[in-house]
Amino acid sequence: MRLNSSASRCVSTLSSGFCFLLLLTVSASSSPFFTPSLPLREPQSLGLSPERLLVADSLVGEAVAKQGVPGAVLLVARDGGIALRKAYGFAGLRPQPRAMQENTPFDVASLTKPIVSTAVMRLIEEGKIELDAPVGRYLPAFEKAGGDKAKITIRHLMTHGAGLPAGGAYAGKQRTTAQIIEEIALVPQKSPPGTQFLYSDFSFIVLGAVIEAVSGKTLDVYCRETIFAPLGMSETGFRPAPELSERAAATTSGDDAPATRGQVHDPTAFALSGVAGHAGIFSTADDLARFCQMVLNGGEFGGVRILTPQTVALWTSKQSPFIGNARGLGWDLDSGYSIRGALPPGSFGHTGFTGTSFWIDPQSRTFVILLANGVHAKPAIPALTPLRRLVSGALAAAILDRPPGPGRIAATLPASLEDFVQVQTGLEVLEAENFQRLQGKNIGVVCNHTALDRRGRHIVDLMVAQKLNVVALFSPEHGVRGELDETITDSVDPKTGLKIYSLYNTRLPKEERYRPTGAMLKGIDTLVFDVQDIGARYYTYSSTLGYILEAAAQHKVKVFVLDRPNPLGGLMVEGPLLDPQLYGFIGYHNMPIAHGMTLGELALLYNAERKIGAQIEVIKMPNWNRRLLFDQTGLPWVNPSPNIRNVRQAALYPGIGYLEFMPISVGRGTDTPFEVVGAPWIDGVALANNLNARRLPGVSFGATRFTPISSKHKGVLCGGIQIMLWDRRIYRPTEIGIHIADALARLFPEHMDAKTLDLMHGLVGNKTIPEAIFKGTPPEEIMAPWANDVATWRTRRAPFLLYP
Repeated sequence: MRLNSSASRCVSTLSSGFCFLLLLTVSASSSPFFTPSLPLREPQSLGLSPERLLVADSLVGEAVAKQGVPGAVLLVARDGGIALRKAYGFAGLRPQPRAMQENTPFDVASLTKPIVSTAVMRLIEEGKIELDAPVGRYLPAFEKAGGDKAKITIRHLMTHGAGLPAGGAYAGKQRTTAQIIEEIALVPQKSPPGTQFLYSDFSFIVLGAVIEAVSGKTLDVYCRETIFAPLGMSETGFRPAPELSERAAATTSGDDAPATRGQVHDPTAFALSGVAGHAGIFSTADDLARFCQMVLNGGEFGGVRILTPQTVALWTSKQSPFIGNARGLGWDLDSGYSIRGALPPGSFGHTGFTGTSFWIDPQSRTFVILLANGVHAKPAIPALTPLRRLVSGALAAAILDRPPGPGRIAATLPASLEDFVQVQTGLEVLEAENFQRLQGKNIGVVCNHTALDRRGRHIVDLMVAQKLNVVALFSPEHGVRGELDETITDSVDPKTGLKIYSLYNTRLPKEERYRPTGAMLKGIDTLVFDVQDIGARYYTYSSTLGYILEAAAQHKVKVFVLDRPNPLGGLMVEGPLLDPQLYGFIGYHNMPIAHGMTLGELALLYNAERKIGAQIEVIKMPNWNRRLLFDQTGLPWVNPSPNIRNVRQAALYPGIGYLEFMPISVGRGTDTPFEVVGAPWIDGVALANNLNARRLPGVSFGATRFTPISSKHKGVLCGGIQIMLWDRRIYRPTEIGIHIADALARLFPEHMDAKTLDLMHGLVGNKTIPEAIFKGTPPEEIMAPWANDVATWRTRRAPFLLYP
């Protein structure tokens, strides 16, 4: 909505929500070029909260006013009506500022990809392209290249699974389509087709060439005739006309010269004269709204059918074979680039490098378009992913008829980007309730240094401040307040004077060192468990939870488990099931190494499968879902243990941790624990080369040298490898560990005998695996049985999952 002067003055009062409906119904633009795509309607008539839409408005406004984004256009629509359309800031800053308009054309960058994929789907409908046909059928250069190139299919290209590089260096060069296809057909593959996700402009350049080869028309003409003109997208196309270029949002960070307006920002698309399958389309928010509404309508808009509903269902559903990085046929569903935020699974969309995005939710019949010219800033700020996710979250919260539960945004409206948070921990839920559930209870608190709210306040201090009757504290590994990497003894909390009982006193006999006794629980009727887990079976916190449940059941004590996120997300399930003969403090239950559950969910599973009989209440996390990695939750990172200092180390721990009983350093005593592996006798170059040749998804390896200041090989220079984790959505940590052990055994057999390798069995959880590595069994054969273990575990855990 473009505001007149009186309406503009009203913006300063928007924080109260006053005059919001007035602003939403202001005429969008007086420009002669403007053609509304969908009718403006009051938000409430569309089932949307005006106050919640105000959050999205405020977030974009703050990004422009305070975060350096030159300008933006935001459009939110539902059920065929526009609830919010607004322009912010400037379309260009230099040489003179130009105000952003609601109908400003943008270089939409990679939004070109899903639009071009529409053309592919039309040709599939017509039987002119087959989804699983090799690209070489349509482009002989790929068949001629042979090898992996000849195996690439249309599906591989559309899901970014072709193994092609991301792109090439074409700045300042000109290419015809035929020339660039010949060059792409000869570039080395990054991975075999269908084996891993690698976002690639080359894939969609090839798709554009396929469209031209099959249709007999140039890509721009075919898209204009079959998509843009039928949908009435009169201000959309490649190589915009002069009158559109004059109004276009600036992209380059240099001068906003009229001569450069309307030129594509992407250097490869520019080298192809502005017409390519991966980038090059210019469009407006209203034209894109027509496109998004067509998709929501099952392929039809304004009485014109572009695709059949069956094709749209195929087009927008998961078609990629990868673990994580879910992609449709040209659409992003839930990859590392996703901006879904709190919108539900099944929604889809895309982003563009220049600052553009759209996201569509068929479940609520809603979409959001955000166009920004971040690359025009100095320095350029094209990475607007956090803002896009927050805007999606605000839209999710605005849907009034959406059922409550996981995924809903908390009731408090944020004042700024920093205040807009999706996930609340169980502790914060109790805090918001003033701990009413615990009033009148005699409480024991099982916690360590991770039991903090987002403001850094410890659970014990919060409970004491509420005058709850806290009787005693129970310390798992690493201590109640600090990050201790040593045995814990009974003590007194210096801040509150409360007794601390150790659940990690390694000086005591095994039967006494990890479990609460009846004497410790005397006078307690309620235990509150709040600890941040890591998501790996052999992390001791989950074992402490099991022992707490057993003691609570024996002594008739209720247990509240205050849930926290699994840092690895809830989708990753990997590794062998634990052999029951190896049960113990570093392996409490028969589950895989990466279990994919929260501690709250594990508590329910333990209680049922081990027939413990404890009385449990899990305080769930609003808005957490299984697809969220920790750094997508909005929660502050607190080291769960001294040697897990960031999300990379947490992610690698399930695969590197089970190697550390062997005579190698896994980085303890360095600045990068679990990111390096080494020993004085390791040739790091040879080990890195061996592992890189295996093409493990999501990681690569570099040779390194380091000297630990503690733990294994303290003070001794070690050769080894550094593990570069570049995609947490597709890497497989437990398999990485097996490959490293196998490589060490093959390269350095004099240091990796059967006895040495057997040291890993207690953590990997299976006695046959070390022996198989010693005998030279290929890793794929060693890991093959894990598929059944994982399937069994998924079935077993399903009744206890609390989050979607």
